[in-house]
Amino acid sequence: MKRFRSALAFLLALALLFSLTGCAGGETQTTTEATKPSTQATTEATTEATEAATENQTISLTDQAGRQVTLGGPAQTLVSCYYITTYGTLALGLGDRVVGLEKKADTRPIYSLCAPELLEKPQVGTLKELNVEAVLALEPDLVLMPVKLQDYAATLEDLGITVLVVNPESQELLEEMLTLIATACGVSERAEALLAYYEEQLTKVSDLTAGEEKPRVYVASNSSYLSAAPGLMYQSDLVTLAGGENVMAQLPGDYWTEVSYESILAADPEVIVIPAGAEYTTQDVLNDENLAQITAVKNAAVYAMPQNLEEWDSPIPSGILGVLWLTSVLHPQVYDFETFQQDAQDFYKTFYGVEIPGDLITK
Repeated sequence: MKRFRSALAFLLALALLFSLTGCAGGETQTTTEATKPSTQATTEATTEATEAATENQTISLTDQAGRQVTLGGPAQTLVSCYYITTYGTLALGLGDRVVGLEKKADTRPIYSLCAPELLEKPQVGTLKELNVEAVLALEPDLVLMPVKLQDYAATLEDLGITVLVVNPESQELLEEMLTLIATACGVSERAEALLAYYEEQLTKVSDLTAGEEKPRVYVASNSSYLSAAPGLMYQSDLVTLAGGENVMAQLPGDYWTEVSYESILAADPEVIVIPAGAEYTTQDVLNDENLAQITAVKNAAVYAMPQNLEEWDSPIPSGILGVLWLTSVLHPQVYDFETFQQDAQDFYKTFYGVEIPGDLITK
């Protein structure tokens, strides 16, 4: 009888341990002290099991700066130093893990629409500088940082903070960034779903525009339409993927480059694209007498991306909508704007969990 009671006590303790660890994440965990009847024994056993599980979940990555990054387990708290990585956390369902983010969060309409709590989080810096003390105070498991801030990475890691550096300056690199963040946070299936959607949509666009002429496109910057996207910018990828030709692809560098009226006239774009958040309007371009002889201006083919959602011309998770939007502009005969509006609404409902009013999706 005594042996039966001992066996029963063992089974009850084991069942209690499994029920506790199951709530913590469903991993099978073991302990050498599960037979102890006291609360202290159970706590010790659970702690040992958690440590063992964490040890088995070590995550090793190579980030987009070529740095080796190691985490003891999926990151549960994040500081995002860059709006693009913050957007990435939203699309991957990780918004609730963000404990700090970039400054000027109130200028990002999508935060108010799908994650208003982000507006109350501490803000740690800009693309030019990072407040290291503010980051340290938040004690994050992982800091998401653009390559332009990577000089801060060594400082933070010397202080015990793990950093993942990203550089999503093409569709391929954007997909790699999303995969890295998802892997670091243990949500790889979310990234896989996004990447599958991208492949589906890009294949659709390629099929729709096959055999169509490639309109000549000029992509202007936010600050001035006398500044354009060179071939090494994500915005140039957007034009190519949408079945167009970037007339300023030959410009050097990988950032907005100043151009002259003469060079725009020589390129003679058929379409001019104004990005979200521009400091000027389509009418400013159309009314500029210096551009009056350009084909795009003659045909009033100057289009502004929607201003009240996200920057679809940027390498962000919803950047695919920039490709679809531009496809509807360049090739309305095969992909009309009404179809695009529905596709955009479906995207936000699927990946961001929000209903976007159709009147925010403009051309």
